[in-house]
Amino acid sequence: MHLRIFKHLFFRSELKQKEDELESVNKRLTETKASNESEIQKIRSALEEKQGEVKSANQRMIETKTSLEKELHQVKSELKQKEDELESVNKRLTETKASNESEIQKIRSALEEKQGEVKSANQRMIETKTSLEKELHQVKSELKQKEDELESVNKRLTETKASNESEIQKIRSALEEKQGEVKSANQRLQEAPALRSSPQHCKSEGCEHKQSLTEMDKFYKKQLYKARSAAEQKEKELKSVKDRLAAQVAISLKTGNTESMNNPVSKTRLTEMYDNLRLLQWPNIKDRLKSRKIGPKEAKDLIQRTFGDAAEEMKRRKQQIEEVFQETRSSSGPTPQKVKEYRQLTVQSLQMALFHTSKEDLFKTGFLEHGGQFPEEVKEDLRLLASECYWLGCLMALNNPPLQPDWKNHFPGFDSWDIFPRDIQPFVL
Repeated sequence: MHLRIFKHLFFRSELKQKEDELESVNKRLTETKASNESEIQKIRSALEEKQGEVKSANQRMIETKTSLEKELHQVKSELKQKEDELESVNKRLTETKASNESEIQKIRSALEEKQGEVKSANQRMIETKTSLEKELHQVKSELKQKEDELESVNKRLTETKASNESEIQKIRSALEEKQGEVKSANQRLQEAPALRSSPQHCKSEGCEHKQSLTEMDKFYKKQLYKARSAAEQKEKELKSVKDRLAAQVAISLKTGNTESMNNPVSKTRLTEMYDNLRLLQWPNIKDRLKSRKIGPKEAKDLIQRTFGDAAEEMKRRKQQIEEVFQETRSSSGPTPQKVKEYRQLTVQSLQMALFHTSKEDLFKTGFLEHGGQFPEEVKEDLRLLASECYWLGCLMALNNPPLQPDWKNHFPGFDSWDIFPRDIQPFVL
């Protein structure tokens, strides 16, 4: 009898210990929850400074909190259930030793299972916190990148506007000078006695001179109109790129879409790199080529030929990959679908390898072929331009589907140096 009472007390003591352990687990869970909620609040405060652009991240944090509270409620409910079971076990302890041992074993198993669940819940909370911190870092990093791009576009827009205004001012000054010459010539014609007394003489000399000055006046007015139109077009293009970059920042932060950062050769990033080449790099290179007396036709031929060579080279490399990964069905080999997937992964790996390759080293051989006709003093500018076009052309050609500048639908208008098409489009490689 004493032995039974002793065992009864022993089991009650052990159950009390387990209850204390459960209470400690609940306490740690509460502290962890409070700590996580405090950390989430700090993240929310930091994100509020970005004008509500991380609303999606806050929503996920709320959902995580709700999920944790739901799991905590479930754990409490299950613990309550186990407490009821323990009470029932206590009532049956006096009945039989075998029954007591069996119930105690069940309780132990249940407690171990709940301890594992609590441990798993703690691990998920830690992983959720780490994931949120990582996502916040990614959002901040992409936001900084987009802000830098916007700053660069704004700077280039200001420089282009100043350059266009300067050019317009030069043309306006030249026009005013020519108008002054026309006015002076008209005045001399009116003051010349011979011209007033001889209508035939006016027709043969003075009127011809007056007509020539009028045509010159029309010519400079036309040039002024062209310069204004070109300046307005460039400002519209730069504003469009600026608006698109700003929209991409807003959309990326609102939806949590980090495609351009996670995949540096996505279509979005390729479009951004092409716009950077067309609107930011090309104007500076173009000015240097003009000072070197290189015409727009030579530059256009080099650019188009370079993009074409890049596409042809990537076509050759893709054919080599297809020869290695041939779609054949066999009893021991992979299915055609798997072959297709691995072949595409190989092309993507080649694209990433080229992305991290030195641009000048990649195009060194091609430049010797295309740049040999130019003088030595301009080869440096052309080498930078051609290597950039070839590197970007390779990346665009390896996209799925392949991309290229829309040469077919590009109309330069009044500016013969407007060489780069405004858009890129898919094509058959």
